Amino acid sequence: MTPLFQAPDENSHFAYVQTLAERFELPGSPARPTASTEQNVAAAVSNADQAAAQLPVRMEWSARAYDRWRVRAATFTHAARANGGGANPASTNPPLYYLGEAAAYRLAQGGDLFTRVLFLRLASVLWLLGTVVGVWLLVGELLGRDRLLQLVAAGTAGLLPMVAFVSASINPDAMLYACWSFALWLGVLVLQRGLTPARGAALFAVVGLTCVVKATGYALLPGAMLVLAVGWWRARGEGDRRNSRAVVAAAVGLVATLGVWFVLARLLDRAAAAQVADAAGHARTNLREFVSYVWQFYLPRLPFMNRSLLHSDGLAVYKVWLETGWGAFGWLEIRFPSWVYAALTAITAAVALVALAGLWRARRTVDLAVVLFFAAAAAALLLGLHWTEYRLLRSGAGPFNVGRYLFPLVGLGGLAVAQTVRTLRPAARPVGAAAVLSSLLVLNLFSMALVVERFYA
Repeated sequence: MTPLFQAPDENSHFAYVQTLAERFELPGSPARPTASTEQNVAAAVSNADQAAAQLPVRMEWSARAYDRWRVRAATFTHAARANGGGANPASTNPPLYYLGEAAAYRLAQGGDLFTRVLFLRLASVLWLLGTVVGVWLLVGELLGRDRLLQLVAAGTAGLLPMVAFVSASINPDAMLYACWSFALWLGVLVLQRGLTPARGAALFAVVGLTCVVKATGYALLPGAMLVLAVGWWRARGEGDRRNSRAVVAAAVGLVATLGVWFVLARLLDRAAAAQVADAAGHARTNLREFVSYVWQFYLPRLPFMNRSLLHSDGLAVYKVWLETGWGAFGWLEIRFPSWVYAALTAITAAVALVALAGLWRARRTVDLAVVLFFAAAAAALLLGLHWTEYRLLRSGAGPFNVGRYLFPLVGLGGLAVAQTVRTLRPAARPVGAAAVLSSLLVLNLFSMALVVERFYA
């Protein structure tokens, strides 16, 4: 339904995949153009680049334009597909997601660019199924394998409109959400059932793979280390040898994934963690200014504070996390009326309060280590996102954060919804679950209608 390159940075991600599939090398060469001749012509003929983020500008749908494209595409040689490979906003990403997409690209190599884009999207949306399974397992481990609660949690993750929109585009975030969901489940598995070599290796292998998908995966490392430490402490009475094997297995899992990528990056003379290094930056940092920026992101400015670097009217947490997290399609320009976001924010707050109240009531039976694990993962993610945005603002660039950057935590959102449904009387829980999933389905239909109106009306 989404036209060519009308999802955030999809043109850059496609250029990455095409370079990998056609040239068998990673993009980023300063001596090469950003995109191939084929991609540039397809974007020009369809008006894709001009329509991106510009509501008054329409895509080109005429039969005459399509005929021009077919005539031009018939003349393309391999060089027209392979002459890209320059730097673009995605070229510093690790390659794991793009390797899978390159396989889909090769399967569709006989088709034109539009066909290959469709194949890449079909391959990408499979990761949404992985996200759903990961959330299902996570909630099952925490809430006693209650199938209804697992259904409503996993369904929430799969039916959130922006999660589906991003996962159905060419974007490594699709794989990132799935990897985070499985990592959260494995961390809980270790804390609930004990640390073993297999569980330790699995947890750190998934964490390592997540880091090779996108730099956001590094935010899992503090929580994973906490899980390892707690698991080791709890198993100390079962013998030092088993504990030692579990720690070694965890290290092997991380080395076999993230470590291998660091070695390959060194051999390829490529920065293994360019996004992390860029976030660290070289500009002067003012800690007080950073704290002020974070405060004003979530709370009103205090009298003694200077105006935030964001220069945002109103609370940024609402405009950035909630509005774009619930629905900002295309290149964020396709949105609901403002009252819809106010209603969705009220629902979000209500679910969060009910879930926290349930957690408080069950505090004597809740495993504190699990809470700390979730808190460490969430805090590291938020700190990394805010730090990156602050550094970019400090250097004169524009705002960075958008709602989809919080979706690695979609499993915790599904858990909160399941906990809310759990507060109902047992006889009312199926009705509550049906109401949640039906409402999300209706919201999806309206979201699709917005996209249709934007591009096809």
